[in-house]
Amino acid sequence: MPNRYRLAAAACALLLVLFFHLAVAWQDFATISSNGFLYDDSFYAFKIARSIAAGQGMTFDGVHPTTGFQPLYVFLLVPAFMASGGDPVLPIYIALSILALFTTLTTWLVYRIARRYAGVAASAAAAAIWTLSPVVIRQSANGLETAVAAFMIALAACYYLENVRPLVEPKPARFAVLGILLGLVVISRIDGIFLVMAVTLDYLILMRKRRVAGAAVMKLLLLPLGVLLFYGPWLVYNVVESGSPLQDSGAATRFLSLAYASYFDYGPENLAGSGPNASFIWGHVVHSVSVMKVIPAAHVVFRAIDKLGAMLGAGGAFHAAGNVLGFLALLGLGLRVRGWRREPGKSNRSEIYFLFLFSGLLLAAYSLYIFGAFFFLRYYFPVFFAAAILSALLLQDLFDWYHKRSLFARRALVAAGAAYVIAFACFSWSQSFRTRPLYSYYDLAGWIDANTREDETIGIFQCGTIGYLSNRRVINLDGKVNREAFEALKTGCLEEYLQSEKIDVVVDHAKILRIFLGITPEKMRSSCTQIVPEYMKPPSGWVAFRRSGEEIEDISGRAALERAAAILPPASR
Repeated sequence: MPNRYRLAAAACALLLVLFFHLAVAWQDFATISSNGFLYDDSFYAFKIARSIAAGQGMTFDGVHPTTGFQPLYVFLLVPAFMASGGDPVLPIYIALSILALFTTLTTWLVYRIARRYAGVAASAAAAAIWTLSPVVIRQSANGLETAVAAFMIALAACYYLENVRPLVEPKPARFAVLGILLGLVVISRIDGIFLVMAVTLDYLILMRKRRVAGAAVMKLLLLPLGVLLFYGPWLVYNVVESGSPLQDSGAATRFLSLAYASYFDYGPENLAGSGPNASFIWGHVVHSVSVMKVIPAAHVVFRAIDKLGAMLGAGGAFHAAGNVLGFLALLGLGLRVRGWRREPGKSNRSEIYFLFLFSGLLLAAYSLYIFGAFFFLRYYFPVFFAAAILSALLLQDLFDWYHKRSLFARRALVAAGAAYVIAFACFSWSQSFRTRPLYSYYDLAGWIDANTREDETIGIFQCGTIGYLSNRRVINLDGKVNREAFEALKTGCLEEYLQSEKIDVVVDHAKILRIFLGITPEKMRSSCTQIVPEYMKPPSGWVAFRRSGEEIEDISGRAALERAAAILPPASR
């Protein structure tokens, strides 16, 4: 096929990918807000970007300055809010469209990197699995920096593999460009620093193998300089503003992970003060490894195992069998990767080992120190990217094996492949346009506007969506975007903080209020209002109370739904 036809085919394929992700992103607002696309944290980014656009500075509530966000993504959103004319929904659609574009570009980079080590068919199949997998579809439309960071990682990795690593003595300019790209990785998401470490170590090992003169090491200094060029100003701002190099959200994440130990059955409630114990760490290691089941190429297999178990009434047994299968698959994968060194024409695959090192550093950091079991899926998105590259190599091995088999074996493999494609397509479609609500934040925002006064200040721990959508002054209490609240949590002075901020109403999930405010279930039943359990399916589990002791008027049923619907942004655009 002539080169121009290949380029045209690639362009058409990427346009189809873009249109598909845009179709997911432009579903009605209630769907993307309630059905597992947008996280509560997504609205932290939206609200901070809106505050910057309005000239209020980097703040969530308009009062407390914060560094609790990933700067590159939020700064990209500011023009959308400036041009929206106050529309709360349009900038979000623009944000999701930007994420769809980044996802499409990452798909091209998956193919381009894979094509260095695999054929056209295997590389194209891996790119298709990546972009159409449920985890990528939903995480690319989550309203956070996930897709931006993945693209920056893919771009830096591609440049390193094409323009630096293959050359015996790359010019300093190439290291400078790589440093700038790595700086964009870190400014898009702080844990990108692990990629900087992986690339640096990989090149040092390569220099030793090539017996390059030690003076060439000086070129590597251009990598941290490039990182500092982009991340340095933000780092300085963090230190000056908060007295710490860590962003507010990063500092709060580990504390909250420990504080929520009892919420997720990982340990007792006092871990936030005493520190993690062995069982807590082990629970995160197990959960962290289990997240690997949603690696794009394997996700549909493990999902099918769980579905089949549920249909046969043996969910526990099938789930355990899936875990055993996953462990054996990881073991077999390690042996297969090790075997590449001895096979002709495959030793160059070791060039991508730095991506595996990067993935391992992420897994170790979030399993052993940072924690955050309820964030793992998006935290491990770069791992899924590395797995997509790996899947292309494994597919190429499978195609090579196919051509050496008997006719019967080839037909069996084709049948298995067809079944996989059908199952994958059905799974992808159902997860892309699902309408079953998962999160209640969207409805809670309407409930708060319908049941509180305009002059009241509302304190909420998980307040991203509510703070963005409601017309009330909402103060963050879990410290992600409010370092004063974080200090109050750490020192056990939350009651005093509520008093100093003159917070009138406290709202959150009953378990969260019990953990941080010590409200017993008996007291909660007598003094707190259950939030609209009638029309939320399932009930939200959230409660509300006025600090004066006066109960919030309990408006439920159809009247509450109508009032909430009148306040929320329109569901259909």
